[in-house]
Order: sequence, then C-alpha cells, then structure tokens
Amino acid sequence: MEFTELLKKFSQNSKKSICISRFDSPIGKIVAVGDDDFLYAVVFEDSKNLEKELRVIADNLSCSFVENKSKILEQFEDEIKDYFDGNLRKFTVPIKTFGTDFQKEVWKHLLELPYGSTETYGSLAKNMGRAASHSRAIGAACGANAHLIIIPCHRLVASASKGGFSCGINRKEWLIEHEKKFVEI
Repeated sequence: MEFTELLKKFSQNSKKSICISRFDSPIGKIVAVGDDDFLYAVVFEDSKNLEKELRVIADNLSCSFVENKSKILEQFEDEIKDYFDGNLRKFTVPIKTFGTDFQKEVWKHLLELPYGSTETYGSLAKNMGRAASHSRAIGAACGANAHLIIIPCHRLVASASKGGFSCGINRKEWLIEHEKKFVEI
C-alpha cells in the first residue's frame, strides 16, 4: 500500500494531528511517529508491524496522521544519525508506549541493557523475578515493541541462536555488530 494511502487509512476524523516522517538508515528506511511531546513509534518502512502500530496509535490517541516533522521527530532524527555514526549509546527522546503491564515491564528492563551487550530471553526473565519459562512471553513482548532501536529488543538473544526480530534477523545481527564495533573503540 502506498505510504500516503496508509496514513489516510488509519487517520481518524480528529483535530489532533500526529506527525510521521521517514528517515534513511544503513539498514533501511525508518518510519517515526510523534508529536511535540512524545515519540510513539519507530519501525522500518517494510515492517509487517507498520500498519499495526499506526492502528494502535490512532485507536489510543484518536488522531489523524500528517507527513511532517514535529520537534520530537527532529530530535529523533538527530539522535538516530548519532546512533548510526557510533556517537550515541542511549536515546533521550521522550517516548510513549502502548501495551500491557507485562509488555511495559519487559520494555523497561530492555532500556537498562547496556549498549553493545546482549542478554538471553531466559536471563532477562530471571532478572525480572520470573522463571526462565517466561522467555517466550518476553519474546512476544519484544515483537510488540513499537520503538525499535530505542527500546533495544535487538540486544535480546536466544540461548542457542540470535532469536527473532520483527524486522528481520539480518537487521538484528547488523545492530548487534554495529554496537559491538563502537564499544571496542
């Protein structure tokens, strides 16, 4: 579906407008959604989750989407460039998440994972005070993460493999290697 059509499809008849903008990156075009207060989503344009995230935002905020840059999207643009240049390890752009209490708990713990590191799903479950058997639920929470790279679900790996990634395992591997390259400097 054409990008403009996608915005129309999920826009509601509302005076509240949320800005949406696209940014180039070394691993594909990124779509970011935000207003002057919060960043609501960061997804890859070819992601299967793009439509879902627009629907969630529209349903929660009763808004329409406009292709434009808000001050938050301008801040995100600066930070994502710095991240890909190896000059930013932790994002400061304010985010707002929509999810269950469990998902938000997982995302909070993901924000605490150090740049350039990885942790297993089971280890994160234990750090959250849960049994390692919660690793599938943690993986599902990662799949529902609307703030890719900012909430670093790419740093979570399976014990015997890289695990999954909603935007493709190649991107996950690239992000892990990218961060490791700059930690070693």
